[in-house]
Amino acid sequence: MKDGVRRAALLCTVLLAAACGADGGVRVEGPAPSASPPRGPVYIIAFPDDPLRRPSAFALDEFHSMTGIRWTSWGEEKAVGIGGVSSMWCLPACQDRPYPGTITLSGLTWRERVGYYTRFTVRADGLPPDRAGELTDRRLPLPES
Repeated sequence: MKDGVRRAALLCTVLLAAACGADGGVRVEGPAPSASPPRGPVYIIAFPDDPLRRPSAFALDEFHSMTGIRWTSWGEEKAVGIGGVSSMWCLPACQDRPYPGTITLSGLTWRERVGYYTRFTVRADGLPPDRAGELTDRRLPLPES
């Protein structure tokens, strides 16, 4: 019985060696994939294409901005900050007294060991419902690769 097992093992070894060593066999190129998840700095690309890290204020788009942001989390799958929301439609009143709000960044995407949030949602008390919809599940740009 031991002889049969040895023959089978030898046959498998010979077949594998022939298949891998022959032309057209397995060929490995490039760096090995990393076993650890990507780690590095995390940014948000704010309007108009400014990469920022934990900003205290930034433009969400050409009409809306947040100021006085205090981040309670950053660098994980989601980032959460508390600050004031202003918009073109509420000026000049909200320039000095912005709506208190919470911003949630999501869609963390990695590009060569640098992370970028790709979506945001802002919840602010007192915003008219139609205006609140302008700040729900919005896209953020990614840098050109």
